[in-house]
Amino acid sequence: MIEDTTEEIEIYEETHAHNQFYTDFYVETMNNFTMILHPYYNGNKANNSEKITSEINDEISKIETIVSECNIKDKYNLLEKAKNQVNDLTCIVDIWNNTVNTHIENLSLTEAQQAWFKNDLLPKTYWRWSLKRTNYQLTKSRVKAELSKCSESSTPKPEDINKELEQELKTKAEELCRKFQRTSSQIEGRNGYLSMINHNQRGFNEDRLKALTVIHNFDIYGADGKTPAQRLFGDKIKHDKIIDYLIQNFGELPLPRKRASHIIDN
Repeated sequence: MIEDTTEEIEIYEETHAHNQFYTDFYVETMNNFTMILHPYYNGNKANNSEKITSEINDEISKIETIVSECNIKDKYNLLEKAKNQVNDLTCIVDIWNNTVNTHIENLSLTEAQQAWFKNDLLPKTYWRWSLKRTNYQLTKSRVKAELSKCSESSTPKPEDINKELEQELKTKAEELCRKFQRTSSQIEGRNGYLSMINHNQRGFNEDRLKALTVIHNFDIYGADGKTPAQRLFGDKIKHDKIIDYLIQNFGELPLPRKRASHIIDN
C-alpha cells in the first residue's frame, strides 16, 4: 500500500513538473509577443515589419511545440489563423515609420534637431507612453529596461532648441505615439458596445445605429482632448461639440400626446 502511494506521488510530481514547465514556457512566449510589436527595440533602434514578422513566427513555432508536447487539440485551427494575420499585423510599424518621417520633414528642423527628436525624444516618449498602458509587472519591467537603454544611448539635445520649440516637439512626439495602435481598438470599443446592446435588446434600428456611430466618432474625447475622428484625420477635420451643435440646430420638441379622458362612474 505504501509502495503504491509512493509511486503515485512520484507520477504526480512528474506530471506537475511537466505541466509547470510548459506553463512557464507559454507565459514567457506570450510576454515575448507583447514586446515584439513595437516601433523600437533595444531602446531607440527603429523596428521594421521584416524583423517583427520573423520574431513573431519564431514565437508561434514555440506555441506549436507546446501544443504538440501537451497534446492540445487546436480544433478551431487558431494557430493557422494567427499565421495568416502576421503580415497584416506587422505592416503597421512601417506605416507608422513613414508617418513619423513625413511629420519630421514638415517640422523644418535642422539635421541635429531631427536626430535628437527621432533618436532620443520620440523613443523615450513612446516607452513612457507604453509604461502607462500596462499593469502587468513583467511587461512593465521589460518596458522600463527599454527606457533605460534609451538613456544609455541618448542623443544630446542641440543648444539651439529653446523651451518653446522643445515643448512643441514634445507635443508632437506624444501625438505620434498615440497614432501607433497595435490593435483595432479605435473601432472595437464601438463594435463591442453595439454587440452588447444587440445581445441584450435583440436588435436596434438604423437610426439608433447611426446615432451611436456619430457619438463614438465625434463625442468621445481621449486623454489628448481629441475625438476618434480628429485622431484619425488630424488637422483635416474640425467639428464643434455635439451638444453645442444640437443646441443650435434642434427645433422645438413636440408636445406630448394628449390622451382621451375617461369618465369614471361612481
